Amino acid sequence: MSDRLLPPGLTGDLDVLAFAETELAAGRPAALITIVSLDGPFSRPLGAQLAVSDDKRFAGSISGGCLEQALTEEAQIAMKEGANRTLRYGTGSPYLDVQLPCGGGIDLYVDVHVDREVLQRAIALGRARHSFSLLFDPASTRSSLRLEEQTVQAKPGEFVRRFDPKLRIVLAGRGWEIVAMSQLAQTADVELVVASQEPATLEFCRPYADQLIQLTVPRAAPKLPLDAHTAVACLFHEHEWEAPLLLDALRSPAFYVGALGSRQTQQRRVETLRELGAGPDDIARLKGPIGLFPSQDPRSLAVSALAEIVKVRTAATKSTGGATP
Repeated sequence: MSDRLLPPGLTGDLDVLAFAETELAAGRPAALITIVSLDGPFSRPLGAQLAVSDDKRFAGSISGGCLEQALTEEAQIAMKEGANRTLRYGTGSPYLDVQLPCGGGIDLYVDVHVDREVLQRAIALGRARHSFSLLFDPASTRSSLRLEEQTVQAKPGEFVRRFDPKLRIVLAGRGWEIVAMSQLAQTADVELVVASQEPATLEFCRPYADQLIQLTVPRAAPKLPLDAHTAVACLFHEHEWEAPLLLDALRSPAFYVGALGSRQTQQRRVETLRELGAGPDDIARLKGPIGLFPSQDPRSLAVSALAEIVKVRTAATKSTGGATP
């Protein structure tokens, strides 16, 4: 659920911006630190961010823990001096006491003049599930942060940090598989929607879900919240409930659609979907049996299915950041 309390290093991308905006709204300084260059392997991607307050609290993750303390100290200095700066760690760095276990080098931009209005607009777009990009000039000692909602028109030398909506997972079905997957999804900080014909399943999932939907009539699909950043997993044991939901999902922008069952069940499912008008492109999108590996208990299935969803999303997601020549 959206009000879950997470450790600072496990907060989502939008939460990092919200942390900085909250500090600025209270009249306190804040620094936004971004990875703008990577040489060699590293534990975080280009564009990863950390927001730091003037009392050394932070949100986000720049490394696996080897840089956060050093960066909070550097952020304090930058905020006190009132000047943005670029820092280098690893190969070619003057900070010999900070070692990168992954090897290579990393450049980070520390922005202590973040425009609160830009952050507010960005947060509003993100919470409305719109993609956007933040752009800035890493060579600037003053704030150059700006926002683009659609087509990114970066100026030469600007760094582009893209934000996509949080992963949403729609689970439809009943039983312990859907409960186990709801519990596991909570740890991944996803937006979770659970649809079930069984009141008990909905109650078991209530602590983990952002939205609960009661299914009432077989073969009558309710309107589900489906966009390009949504995965749909059908976990029904009574398959008359799943066909209309699957057909709608396959024809939606959802990036992943999967269903529980054996290979024989999958063959029967495909035949049913074809009878309902599903075309070859629709059928090709359907993952089944669901999951990266075979599983015969609810918790193993949850791990397998969530791993497959994350794998598909990762393959489809573009890099979160990059510099413009």
